[in-house]
Amino acid sequence: MLRVYISYAVADKPYLDTLLKWLTPLSQKYYLQIWHNPVPRPFARLPYKWDEMIEQLESAHIYLFLTSYHSLSTAYIEQEEVPRAVERYIENRDSYVRIFPVLLSPSHWKKHSGLAGFKPLGGSKTLSETQPPENGYLAIVDQLERVVVELRRNWMEEYHRIGLPAEDFIKPPLPPPAESELKPIPGWASAVLLFALLYIVTSVYISSCAPRMYHMYTPESMPYQPLPAPYFRENPVTAPADVPFRPREDTIGSSVRIRYE
Repeated sequence: MLRVYISYAVADKPYLDTLLKWLTPLSQKYYLQIWHNPVPRPFARLPYKWDEMIEQLESAHIYLFLTSYHSLSTAYIEQEEVPRAVERYIENRDSYVRIFPVLLSPSHWKKHSGLAGFKPLGGSKTLSETQPPENGYLAIVDQLERVVVELRRNWMEEYHRIGLPAEDFIKPPLPPPAESELKPIPGWASAVLLFALLYIVTSVYISSCAPRMYHMYTPESMPYQPLPAPYFRENPVTAPADVPFRPREDTIGSSVRIRYE
């Protein structure tokens, strides 16, 4: 299948949305794989999906650069996307790779852009100057369709020449795998769930399987042993009588009367 890479500045996102709607029938008819960068994060110097952007840049067949004064001031477009696309164009020649500026608004792209040597798609008149704008999009899609037919034929012939299957150019691509909505559980949540499960299992074991001695009684399956009866003494113990104190004087050899109170 042919891969179309669309480059744009964030400020030109409305033009991109409209162009994608115009390219939808063309994409369904020729099974085009159209890719563009998502909107970058605020104040980000590089696109949000940098690795994916490099991969698409090095495998695209048609490059559409939405050109305006916004794109000329976007660093990664002029320093990364344009040089890589031009390098692939030089490596594969005009029969297999095409680069087209799509002029959105007046700018000095002929002086300050690496796309100055390529012919704009849709003519030299910008989309903002075309009235109604639909005529400009219509001219872009008509010219792009002729390019798609030519490149599709050239790539199919090349695939046949080197012995590769060319079915990808005559059948729709497989839909991308759906992203799973399930997200991995954080480590701390896994630990909490593990301890909670261990607590529940331990509680069930103690309450159902462990010997009932933990609950101060024996189960019915064990022989019942009643507690011994309390022992009661027949003769109660009385407190001993007080012992008289020893007199202070020596009573040896004399009689001392001790009075008990």
